[in-house]
Amino acid sequence: MLTVTSIVGNIFHDKSLRKKSKHFTGNYEKLIISRLETERSRLRRKTDKGTDIGLILKSGTKLQHGDILLSTPEKFIIVEQLPEKVISIRIKKKEPKNLLKLCIMIGHIIGNRHRPIAIDEKGTISFPIQADSEVDVFRRLLHNTVDHMELTVEERIFQPEQGMDVHEH
Repeated sequence: MLTVTSIVGNIFHDKSLRKKSKHFTGNYEKLIISRLETERSRLRRKTDKGTDIGLILKSGTKLQHGDILLSTPEKFIIVEQLPEKVISIRIKKKEPKNLLKLCIMIGHIIGNRHRPIAIDEKGTISFPIQADSEVDVFRRLLHNTVDHMELTVEERIFQPEQGMDVHEH
């Protein structure tokens, strides 16, 4: 078993590591895990090529999609987060009449469901769901505000805002 106690870096945040990963000629392996597993500081899994890995990270350390766990001339191991179903909410108008009220209502409804959120540079709010039936639940919960927003569902890698990664129920 290979024991990993720290993260080398992240290919999405470090240009030199991204370049190194593209030109790596040795054994390139992926540790494929769910978003919920990224929150664990202790984890034992096998890579896509069968390498047994034991993670023993400092308490509070969270893995991210693109984290490099090992980078040697012989082996390169990267974290690949599994995609999941995500609802995205985008307010249609730039300045609806009751923007503050609308934002508070959306925050209250999502918050009552104890979901982590992400907000992109365009102001789109995204959060994960566990089942397709939740789309209808959120449409019903948001019925008073649905005329002011676009609600979409897609499967993608979800990364919550820092400090907004609450434990889901």
